[in-house]
Amino acid sequence: MASVQLNLVVTNGVQYFWIQNIAHFEKFNGTYYMVWFWDDLWNITEVNAYLNVKLISGNRSFPSYQSYAAYYRYVAPPIMLVKAPFTVSCMVTVNLTHGYVNVNYWYRLNNTQFDTGWVKYDSVLIKVNSTRAYITIGGFNPGNLSNDVEWVVGGYTAAAQLYVNEWNATIMLLYRYSNDWFTVVGGQSRSFDTGESVNPVAGISEKYINGVVHQMPGRVNSTYLWLINASVGLRHGKLIISVTPSKARWVAAVKGRVMGIPLNSSKVIINVSNWTSGKYDLVITLYAGNTSVYKYTYVLIIRGVGMRLWLIPLLIILIIAIAAYCGILKYGIRVKSRGV
Repeated sequence: MASVQLNLVVTNGVQYFWIQNIAHFEKFNGTYYMVWFWDDLWNITEVNAYLNVKLISGNRSFPSYQSYAAYYRYVAPPIMLVKAPFTVSCMVTVNLTHGYVNVNYWYRLNNTQFDTGWVKYDSVLIKVNSTRAYITIGGFNPGNLSNDVEWVVGGYTAAAQLYVNEWNATIMLLYRYSNDWFTVVGGQSRSFDTGESVNPVAGISEKYINGVVHQMPGRVNSTYLWLINASVGLRHGKLIISVTPSKARWVAAVKGRVMGIPLNSSKVIINVSNWTSGKYDLVITLYAGNTSVYKYTYVLIIRGVGMRLWLIPLLIILIIAIAAYCGILKYGIRVKSRGV
């Protein structure tokens, strides 16, 4: 049995909670797998903090005598039987509801034969008076865990380690901004906080290719999946823009004006053969939401493009004039010869 976990940290600015949206799957026979989902919520406002379950409202029902627990968990029915290959997706949304932090857990399971669509299987209300609710990334929280987002493969539960014999998968981690989905700006081939893991040797080897991480059986990389980079080249009147990671929120601007070209591929080609002559500063910026995290500037100098546009008709007129002048001279010479 194995799990794929979407893990992140939610806060109201004072209290911190470790959120887990987990897909579990187990091989049923040669081509079918059993897949089911559950969610966890932990209190990480301090080290080894317990969760006051009286302040938690979700699909899970606690015994009336229980006041504190290590964490909240809800297992969603049903267990689904699916034929490989299939796609498992998990999503977490956070908002403020009636002055409380509201964490929503979603899943989606599909293959070529069926699609569940996005299913919200749990909505957890943390009944602590709050004026804001958000996912936080960067630094550490009071529970001494890193504020990161993880989309990781590991053992089933309870800090289990997964030994991998067969594995063939692709994986993506996206965030939503202004109704569009973007690749996260950075990624590492290991987990920081979750207790479940894969064996370092008989584990999963990962490689990033054009916005997608490819996974195969092998030794765990424990390294950056990609390094942020942008480059620009000019060839035959065309700008060739290359960016890593692709499908991220890259924005290109010339002279402060945003260009209407989506840099959602690892390579984008722009025709500049009809641009007027001059100096252009092409600025390519990578954003995480509305925060700039990387910037690259390319200076483009176009010479004589505008001049060539009016030199062509001028040259034609000049050729016609020369031809006409030569004709007049020849005629004059013939006339003179007849008069002798």
